[in-house]
Amino acid sequence: MNRNLILLISIQTLFLVGNMMFVALAPVLGKELAGSMSLATLPIAVSMLTMLMFSFPLSIYMGKFGRGPVFTVGLMANLIAGLIFFSAVQLQLFSLFILGSIFFGFSIACANFYRFSAMELVDKNKQPLAISAVMAAGVIAAFIGPNLSSLTKDWGFEQAFSASVLAYVPISMIALILLFCIKWPQLKSSTHNLDSPVNIKDQIWKPIFTAAVAYGVMILIMSATPLHMSHHHYDYSDTAWVIQWHLVGMFAPSFFISSLVKYLGLRGLLLLGVYVLTSSLLVNLIAQSKLMLTIGLLLLGIGWNFLFIGASQWLMKLSENRNSSKVQGINEVMVFGLASIATLSSGWLLQEFGWITLNLASLPLLGLLLIVLLQNKQVRPTVTSPA
Repeated sequence: MNRNLILLISIQTLFLVGNMMFVALAPVLGKELAGSMSLATLPIAVSMLTMLMFSFPLSIYMGKFGRGPVFTVGLMANLIAGLIFFSAVQLQLFSLFILGSIFFGFSIACANFYRFSAMELVDKNKQPLAISAVMAAGVIAAFIGPNLSSLTKDWGFEQAFSASVLAYVPISMIALILLFCIKWPQLKSSTHNLDSPVNIKDQIWKPIFTAAVAYGVMILIMSATPLHMSHHHYDYSDTAWVIQWHLVGMFAPSFFISSLVKYLGLRGLLLLGVYVLTSSLLVNLIAQSKLMLTIGLLLLGIGWNFLFIGASQWLMKLSENRNSSKVQGINEVMVFGLASIATLSSGWLLQEFGWITLNLASLPLLGLLLIVLLQNKQVRPTVTSPA
């Protein structure tokens, strides 16, 4: 690892701490402030919709002017989101919490490009290891984020979670300081490259579809889990525990993903991801305890990791010698478009149809993805074994 990559991994870790706090507490705060389970996941949905709106223009801007300015604005938006969240909790205003979710969604839209920029900071043959290292930063955040929200739940203020959301301010400030220390590679794109068309009808749609399904299924179940547990009178500490292990599942496999690709091939890794996601849904169908929910959500995270990282590597390989900024922008729009729909419908589906139907609703998408992957036998991006 070089100095720039280490700094980027540190920034990713700090950002994901806040992101994972949001995952754990947003549905709970949403339900409390809105007074309705059907609106509880609206803050997460709004953040997803914001990502959807800004991902493509941000990608094009980065293609012209570089990563640094966009990442700086993103972290500033994250800081502002924390201040708005704090005001919303103090004033008990759901509308203000939604406004904070917009700023938070914009910051996530910027941070989602960390994984692509990591591959630009290293030699080509180290790109799979770079994206794995950046994603692996989530393991640390997975332990810190939910536990931090649980520990600070009643700190210092009358309203619960006030100190939790205020933590976004110092987290963002530290990340900004680290960001200013990164030396970004010189832009290689030209005007001709930026204006060249992207042939979405070619193989490129396949990794985009893979990432979109993985994210959509994962966020549908993850967003509903705190509400499901709250409805069955689990303590918030139990919810934080389950979400924590889900997040560990999302990022821990990144440490050995290159070895898996070398052993199974990228197509094998993606197929394994589908099977693991399907297993998680089947476990959720019979989950009647904290332990079973933990296993189900852990498998959900692992399956997402295999599919999302695999799809990202696949996309980078197919976008070589093309307009990569446009390809990455299209990918983010499609992925977070489906994720927005899943998040927005999660609370409503849970309230109207229940936990079992919510999980069953994901199976047709996974079946369609399985067909796409089984019919595609030419998924061969460059990989390296771990150092």
